[in-house]
Amino acid sequence: MLWLGAFVYVLGYNGIAAHQGFVPGALYGLAVVGNNYAPSLSLAQWYFFMNVPLFLVAWKGVSRRFFFLNLFTMGMVTILTPYVHVDFGIHNEIYAAISAGALMGAGCGIILRTYGGGGGLDVIAVILNQKYGLRFGVFYFLVNASVMGVALSRYTPDKIIASLVMLFISSVLTEYVLSMFNQRKAVRILTTRGQELVTKITDTRKVHATVFQGKGGYTGQNVDMVFSVTDNLRLRALEQAVMEVDPDAIFIVENTFSVVGGSIAKRKQY
Repeated sequence: MLWLGAFVYVLGYNGIAAHQGFVPGALYGLAVVGNNYAPSLSLAQWYFFMNVPLFLVAWKGVSRRFFFLNLFTMGMVTILTPYVHVDFGIHNEIYAAISAGALMGAGCGIILRTYGGGGGLDVIAVILNQKYGLRFGVFYFLVNASVMGVALSRYTPDKIIASLVMLFISSVLTEYVLSMFNQRKAVRILTTRGQELVTKITDTRKVHATVFQGKGGYTGQNVDMVFSVTDNLRLRALEQAVMEVDPDAIFIVENTFSVVGGSIAKRKQY
């Protein structure tokens, strides 16, 4: 998965963004700007040498597993960068920014799905989050703002704006890929036949449920709120089972961003 994520990320940059002169974010973006200032060093060399001091600092800051996953990903990006030579032939800057951001964001999402990272900055971000509570989004916002600030002296405003569009699309795709396998439906059922309903859905539909006791605000009647988490494939079957037990039940469905833990989705550790 780390190899695939690194390949998709480099494919997005080398195949689209590099041909438009866009500036990516984080450490790869700093390497691109550095390569623009001093092209005697290749982009891969800039990226590698920028990572070295960060990894030295991070050696004792995170778990060995997370450290070596990042090291592997950094090595793959460094190796793939000079050898992945493609051109998707996208010439319009906006189209290029959208498609490059989509590919690079998908690559980042695949990498982060493994609880690895794309290089030294990811390790630093984890250390700052664990020690000082600094959110990942704030950290990368500051980093990317610095990258764009440095790039202003070497790139036109049009390139900077297009690069920002690319970074925005990339962040959206990263979040989507991270959550797409953990998305579930949160179901709340208001019923006066809570125990009978729970027995039905747990025995026949194999759906876990939690029951909260409550009281109707207008009638004062005792009611149960049954809370459960399911997926799209079993949602309609669950609704049908509920209505068979209590046709007067209120069936409420909400989209969740991510559900981990328990028997639903095992959580990996850094």
